[in-house]
Amino acid sequence: MRKPAAFALALASVAMLAVGASSRWALRAPEPDAALPSASPPAPVPGPSAAEGPSCAARSPELPSGEVARLSCKQARQIVDHVRARLAVPAPSLSGRSPRAAPPADPLVQSIADWLDPHGLWSAAPDSPIRAAIFHNAAELVREVEVDPSADSDCSASREVGRVARDWVGEVRRELDRARRSAPRVAPARALSLATESVFEDDPVTRPARVFARDLGMRIGSFEAEFGDTQATAESAAARLAPDQSLDAWSEAVLAALVRAYVPAVDPHGQWAPLDEEWSLYSADPALESEPRAWGRMVRTALGVRITDDARPPLVEGDLVLAVAGVTTAGLSVEQVEQLAHLESTDGETRRDVVVIRPGELRVKTLQVRIGEDEPGPGSSGLVARRVPYGSGEVAVVTVPDVPDELGEDLERVIADLADRGASVAGLLLDLRGNGGGSLDGAARAIGVFLPGAPVFPLKRRDGALELEHAPAPANGQVWRGPVAALVDGYTASAAEMIAGALQAYRRGPVIGARTFGKGCVQEYFDDPSGAGVLRLTTMLFALPDGAAVQGVGLTPTLSLELPRVAEREGTLAGALGPWQGPDVRSPQAMGGPAWPSHHGAVGGVDDASLRAALVRLGASPPRRSVATRALRGGRRPASD
Repeated sequence: MRKPAAFALALASVAMLAVGASSRWALRAPEPDAALPSASPPAPVPGPSAAEGPSCAARSPELPSGEVARLSCKQARQIVDHVRARLAVPAPSLSGRSPRAAPPADPLVQSIADWLDPHGLWSAAPDSPIRAAIFHNAAELVREVEVDPSADSDCSASREVGRVARDWVGEVRRELDRARRSAPRVAPARALSLATESVFEDDPVTRPARVFARDLGMRIGSFEAEFGDTQATAESAAARLAPDQSLDAWSEAVLAALVRAYVPAVDPHGQWAPLDEEWSLYSADPALESEPRAWGRMVRTALGVRITDDARPPLVEGDLVLAVAGVTTAGLSVEQVEQLAHLESTDGETRRDVVVIRPGELRVKTLQVRIGEDEPGPGSSGLVARRVPYGSGEVAVVTVPDVPDELGEDLERVIADLADRGASVAGLLLDLRGNGGGSLDGAARAIGVFLPGAPVFPLKRRDGALELEHAPAPANGQVWRGPVAALVDGYTASAAEMIAGALQAYRRGPVIGARTFGKGCVQEYFDDPSGAGVLRLTTMLFALPDGAAVQGVGLTPTLSLELPRVAEREGTLAGALGPWQGPDVRSPQAMGGPAWPSHHGAVGGVDDASLRAALVRLGASPPRRSVATRALRGGRRPASD
């Protein structure tokens, strides 16, 4: 089941990773129709301590338990207290609010219900009474977790909701078990088809839980009758889809769902996840070095996971995965499946057992999937310069889809390759359209290719403390001294806005396109103080080198183009932080750069209308000497604006 929109945005949000006594920067913003690729948490680099409890770097990732996420009353209070103390700005209390709409429409109630229900059976289904129970107890649920963690009071509201959940899921389980016992015996191919079909709904869930439970029970029973209970698949499916839990366990499940809803309610880019689902916080973040995966995309079925693309050999598309490393896949949540797909060694193993049924073979077999990165191909830097006819020469267009840590090195390789080919390039255009961001380190190093050593980003914490990021000079000396420009649109965000904004603020090159997304906040990842999970939390705001605000504002291009409008911006997100204008940190010595040459009406070889319009606009005027050049020739330093 898909999680609330706030969760989807958080998956691709601006982020700074801080692990144990180490920290690493990363920034990311929403992408249109973003898939859910995954990424691994990076190794720590020297930096300030930001985590409490065990270091993320010191432990191996947990295999999913298959159990419902749970938090005790004290743990929930510890996490909420930590969130409220670490946010970049003071958070409003949610304890005084009452639900503002009917149960299906109230955002907080909807979010709690969705997080509690990974299958569309418990609280998201239209016939479930749990959502109404959450609605009637919402204000008290929040009040109970906003009190001091040392308080000796219990969380009675979660117990009331937990009682409703226990009784309702018991009904669902009885429906499922009856259908499982009475399932008809079908042909093997039909049993496998029933087991491999996608059955779970995305939001909104419209199918009544009782109806869905009977369908699931029939599918589980038919599979079990034909293939036996291989890997305890059928039993795991029933136990996870409709768990038989105590009242205490359901009360704690409600608290975990509440915390998962609470964090993005006060921080639209924040999120909490239990340890066996923590990969869901890192997904779609190019700042985090990717580990190999058993598969790319999948669909959950009644009995497991069917791979739909990017299967890692010897797996193939269409395989029904029943178990990985001894963990059955039936009944896992999307987040737990995401965790299971990652092939990171936990005890030094080099291969992992994966149990599958392959369509057409109708038999269960165990495959061994190799753990470890694939060897990169020769010269595979991830970036390619496209040379476009321009005037009497050429310009290089480099499409930059995201901002990984190694972006600076990738750009250096592009420049070195152009030099090795003897290319005479009149200018370099960075195409940052649709670039949702990534790593702050990556952004700083990329800017260093054009502004080596320049101070670039002031950052402000909640207590007013300022930090300053510099763009390091490339280690191998591959600095681009020629004309440069950045093409942006409404989906250019975060670290990508840093790159374009630095070029603009230093007058190193123009920004062309449409106003950017406006994401100027930074998150950190923490092991939460309760030891139960991982937090991503907004802790800082950043500004451009000239002090201009980014958060909620975005960049106004130097040269505007008519580009498709975007449906959402940072400023439209509920609870988004306000703008922050920082100090002007620019170095006068770094100001200015060579102007773009005229193309004299000759731009060719471009099918992309917007890209062509950008190149035409860039070279429409005769070249002018830069501000820095004019000032230095006149014996004056350029003003720092």
